Amino acid sequence: MQSKLVSKLSIALIALVIFITMPLTASAQTTTTTSSDSNTSKAVTIQRSKELGQEVDKLLKTNQPLTLTAKSAIAIDYQTGQVLYAKNINESLPTASMSKILTLYVTLKYIKEGKIHWNDRVKINKALHNLSVNRSYANVKLRLGHFYTIRQLYQTAIYSENAATMALGYGVAGSTQKFALLMRKEAKKIGITDAKIYTACGLTNGEVGSLGFKGVSADAENKLSARDMALLAMRILKYYPDILKTTSANTTKFDGQTMLNWNWMIKGRSQELPDIKVDGLKTGTSDTAKACFTGTAVKNGHRIITVVMGVPNSGQYDPARFIQTRKLMKYVYAKYHYVKLSHGETVKNATNGRNASKIKVENGKNNSVDLAVSTTEGVWLTKKQKLNIKDIKSTGEYADGSSVDAGFDKGDKIATAKVSNVKYMKGVSQKIDLIANHDGDKPNIFVRFGRWIASLF
Repeated sequence: MQSKLVSKLSIALIALVIFITMPLTASAQTTTTTSSDSNTSKAVTIQRSKELGQEVDKLLKTNQPLTLTAKSAIAIDYQTGQVLYAKNINESLPTASMSKILTLYVTLKYIKEGKIHWNDRVKINKALHNLSVNRSYANVKLRLGHFYTIRQLYQTAIYSENAATMALGYGVAGSTQKFALLMRKEAKKIGITDAKIYTACGLTNGEVGSLGFKGVSADAENKLSARDMALLAMRILKYYPDILKTTSANTTKFDGQTMLNWNWMIKGRSQELPDIKVDGLKTGTSDTAKACFTGTAVKNGHRIITVVMGVPNSGQYDPARFIQTRKLMKYVYAKYHYVKLSHGETVKNATNGRNASKIKVENGKNNSVDLAVSTTEGVWLTKKQKLNIKDIKSTGEYADGSSVDAGFDKGDKIATAKVSNVKYMKGVSQKIDLIANHDGDKPNIFVRFGRWIASLF
């Protein structure tokens, strides 16, 4: 009897252990999944940033390069395209959901041109509905036969909803295939010539089923280079800066559901930097692309764009891409200082007298003219680097070889130049425009006659 009692107690004890343990294990898994992006305390964020800053300072003091685990990476100035960091930037690689930046760019362009409107409605067909209920690729259900506006679908595309992004393309171009062709066309217009584009959302051609191209491999997927992604981000920020209002928000609402931003570096999220404000743009993750992130950030009023691609990760909740981006952003802001070139500032003043600020004038009242900066812009220089402007050449209607013809007014663009030891992305201008700092009048007829006589002897 005692033996049976002990046996029953043992079984009960084992059952109790299983009962207690199983919920704890499940809870831990849920916590890992849902809380991997939980808010980090301010003290932890500051300490992490301080340690990263010390790491970067050590690299710079010992003249060591920044090493990232990404297959490719780039950092640029968002206005000029000046390259501040580069690693394998020209290799085309899978972009996964970062492809959506191009989708958003095309959509915004078509809205601006009046070809579509925010309140235009898109009807959800069977193929779009089926993709939206496939939990492997989507997380927001699109109701079959229901109409959604372009604005609604645009919002969800920023928050990486694949089916809604495909529906957005469908609404813009009339079919998902036509939209992919449109993406290719618009990419070429901005200087992206080697892109492979098959879907609006970044899934492979096969993963989107009948929404993809017939006769094309199921494995075919979108591929762009880090340089391409940076150029695209540069373009969308230049023409449609309001996109940052959406990309910097933690959540958005769609059809009664709350969607969470996948960018964990924005304010209030686990990977934010206390001294650098990250407010965009787009993540991407897939088995082939690994972890990717095209980001943009501001510090002391100066914005940069960063791209990391092919970062090894253990799943979609691994913060690896943000860790690499944090390193890259900290490195750039520590390595460089921003030098502002203001409209009307003479070359002589901008370079503290290091560079000649004149260009020869032919047949003018004066033999030369002072040059000044045409438009306000900036250049990033290393801490020990001094601004030097070189290769001053005449340009425009007054150009005359290495000089300019008289007859121009103050403020006219008459020359271009380059900044020494500074690199820019292929596809963006590497020149700065220079203007005349005073009028270049022609002399009166008596002075010209006198000069002609003098030239005879």
